[in-house]
Amino acid sequence: MNKFMKESEILVDSQENILTEKDQIKSLLKEMKKEAKDLLDVMWSREEMMNNKDFVNTTNLKIKNMLDLIIDNLYWYQKIGWKKFLVNRELIEQNEREERIKKEKERLVKWLEALMKIDDFYFSFHGKLGEEKLVKTLSAYGYDEFQKVSVLDVGCRDGSWLRKFQDGGALPEKLAGIDFYHPIVDQAKKMSAPGIQFFEAYPDELQFEDQKFDVILMFGVLMHVLDESLRKKIGRELLRVLSNDGIIITSNLTKDAMTKLEPYFAFTSIGLELEELIDLFPDCSIHFERLPQCGLAVIRKKIARSQGINVNGE
Repeated sequence: MNKFMKESEILVDSQENILTEKDQIKSLLKEMKKEAKDLLDVMWSREEMMNNKDFVNTTNLKIKNMLDLIIDNLYWYQKIGWKKFLVNRELIEQNEREERIKKEKERLVKWLEALMKIDDFYFSFHGKLGEEKLVKTLSAYGYDEFQKVSVLDVGCRDGSWLRKFQDGGALPEKLAGIDFYHPIVDQAKKMSAPGIQFFEAYPDELQFEDQKFDVILMFGVLMHVLDESLRKKIGRELLRVLSNDGIIITSNLTKDAMTKLEPYFAFTSIGLELEELIDLFPDCSIHFERLPQCGLAVIRKKIARSQGINVNGE
């Protein structure tokens, strides 16, 4: 009897639950129908839509005209430089430059790492100038006695030029080289005599005091820096560590030479003419010579001329 009563109670409870769920669903449907009827008061009927067709079309046309005007204004702002209207535009532009420079440095390292596995282009260009031509150029600017000269080689590769200076009488402690790829710096250290300093560094971040070097060499470096902001920053940094009567000797591919490169090298290099160098080294005297495979430039601060320093390399 007790067992029967319990089963009956369970059956009754189940039926009540089913009825309760049905009632809830019915109640929900009634509310939905009521809300749907209320929507009729705020919705247009088909007939009303047809009667207001002209109004709808006019409104759509106004919206389109407003969008066209907004687009025209955006193009105008872009053309004249929208940042001119911002109070903090200088800060925004500075942050953008720094971000571009950071990405360019990362690209340079990855590019050089990949390049060294397939070609010696970066190394071979470093020696294209020829020792005789370099010595003649140095002599023209009064740098005949190497033992008195302090030299920085930017993009030093294996340090070959600095070793030649040392062979010519330069003091090792007055010679320094930098490159931005660690394995190259290690190679230069292993191949060079003790005393010559080699550093892993980017050419826009030189850890030297102002006016430290008489001669700065930079062969085949700027032509691989694709970002203009970084090139300009490198130019400022080199001038900072250059003595007032010192010279920067740099060689790079010219625009004509670029046309003869294989596609991969052309894509990762730029041609530099006198005009570009003037932009990178403002307030400087630049002697530019077009050689068969590159352009050779000797750069001096104009302060050297104003102080009456006598050099023959004008």
